[in-house]
Amino acid sequence: MRSAISGMAAIGFPFASAPAPASPPPTVFVTGGEISGFAADGIVEYLGIPFAAPTGGDARFRPPRPAEPWPGVRPALTHGPLCPQNGYLPGTPPTGPTSEDCLTIDVYVPEGARDRNLPVMVFFHGGGYVTGSNGQYDAPSRMVAEGDVIVAVPNYRLGPFGFMSLPELAAESGGATGTVGIQDQQAALRWVHDNAAAFGGDPANVTIFGESAGGGSVCTHLAAPGSDGLYHKAIVESGSCAQSPLVPGNRDDAFARSQRYAESVGCGDPATQLACLRALPAAKLLESPTVQFDGPVPIWVPSIDGVVVTRTLDVALEVDDRKIPLIVGSNSNEGALFVAESDYARGHAPDAASYERYVRQSFGAYADRVLAEYPLDHYPAPAAAQSAVITDGLFACPALFTSRVARGTGHPLWQYEFDQAPFGDTNPVLPGAFHSAELPYLFTSLMGVPIPWTGASDAFARQMQRWWTTFAHTGDPNGPGLPQWSAWPEHSGPTTDGAALIMRATGSSMADDFAGRHRCGFWSERPR
Repeated sequence: MRSAISGMAAIGFPFASAPAPASPPPTVFVTGGEISGFAADGIVEYLGIPFAAPTGGDARFRPPRPAEPWPGVRPALTHGPLCPQNGYLPGTPPTGPTSEDCLTIDVYVPEGARDRNLPVMVFFHGGGYVTGSNGQYDAPSRMVAEGDVIVAVPNYRLGPFGFMSLPELAAESGGATGTVGIQDQQAALRWVHDNAAAFGGDPANVTIFGESAGGGSVCTHLAAPGSDGLYHKAIVESGSCAQSPLVPGNRDDAFARSQRYAESVGCGDPATQLACLRALPAAKLLESPTVQFDGPVPIWVPSIDGVVVTRTLDVALEVDDRKIPLIVGSNSNEGALFVAESDYARGHAPDAASYERYVRQSFGAYADRVLAEYPLDHYPAPAAAQSAVITDGLFACPALFTSRVARGTGHPLWQYEFDQAPFGDTNPVLPGAFHSAELPYLFTSLMGVPIPWTGASDAFARQMQRWWTTFAHTGDPNGPGLPQWSAWPEHSGPTTDGAALIMRATGSSMADDFAGRHRCGFWSERPR
């Protein structure tokens, strides 16, 4: 849910400065004007392209507007600023400069792609809807060059800037509220549709994919009529469309949350609320204690406003007559990252008291049942018990429930469990396949630094990239030389699951014990 790459950087993943670009390639005409990028590693990069206008001042909390045209050739050589946000951990700064002029998109194109009609993959970054940016996912070089696809990564507004939900905002926006971050993503998808051909892409073959909140965003577009026709396949990584804190909430809860937030920054009077909130400096809006997370659960999520997001995501899957192909997956030890950032990063390991406190705060009336299902004496340490609860209850089982709904209603469906540990299974802080662990295998460069895989790890990264790009080409991740990944059969559904591909560098294989290992029968009974 949090910014995956920021989290790894905060806990010690080795990032450094980006290498200098090579000479610029030919220019491209896009909506707004002409741009020039640069060539490196067999791809052409166009960075920081505006797809919408600045969002400050009176435009704050409003739907995105078209970008203003620019004169001459605009250099597209650097990432745009981050949308306003705090750092990944409390008290830490963001990973780069922030601005309300942040709605930019980065585009990565194979060299010589002009007039080739290539698949386009649009990636939505994670970060719990409160942190992250496209600049963290720098240069998916091998995915683009060897997979023969175009990858585009947009920014979108975060936290209260993207998901403020108030009756006054609904009144001025035809009922839309709590969804401008999703509307930003829709504006980016429209920009891709309008400009894909200029880069050599096919606007009729677009795959959306995302991790964590980005995966939740992918699901949200299923329930957003304004996204229809702008994508044709979807990959959901560590997010879900069912029974997850990442899915949109109801509008009344969103109103109450935003009202409490407005009061906390001194804008509680409904008569002057919007003017007050729009007049405050962006930094002031980020000072409220209600602006970040509640444990691993994001405080700001899209709302079902009845206009932009019109229904719950599981219902959206059921009524989607397009039956788009889906890949849905989770990591085998998702919870380790959240335990690391909430406890180890603050200098202490979880103990019995903090474990119980976490469960009671997170699961309310269901907490006693969770504690009985995950007793401490079944685990080597409280950290392992807490990680198991987070992994099963917030990621693995919601992913399975999404797969059940999707396949049971006719969507071609492939499920995976990522089980490769970047830092090893016994790492004292980040053991196993933690939340976001798959990203260094998909993106060969993160925050400008090449990922240093060799041997079996490098071969596995190539497999991951080929599964994703083959799916973008054909709607099926299987291809020559890849381990067989069986789709869920047509008869699968609420009572009969298909198998999941367990992804490992030592050998990936199909397994049918996913629901049992993650206690999904227990989690299916949890009140929603």
